[in-house]
Amino acid sequence: MHQIEMVTLEDLVPADHVYRKISGYFPQEIITSHLAELDHIKGADGYGIERLFKCLFLQFLEDLSDRELAR
Repeated sequence: MHQIEMVTLEDLVPADHVYRKISGYFPQEIITSHLAELDHIKGADGYGIERLFKCLFLQFLEDLSDRELAR
């Protein structure tokens, strides 16, 4: 018989992780409100401006190449 274990993101990321600290400085509501102002200049629908911002921010923090980010 197989057992299923429920795992949440909260369980996987330690409380003192640097991303949690950054999240404290930049609450989701602030990011969303600022990016909503730019939403009108986007081109075709795609990943969304908020997701692209988060990807670029992660790429900057982790010094990732485009290929590393995609992976």
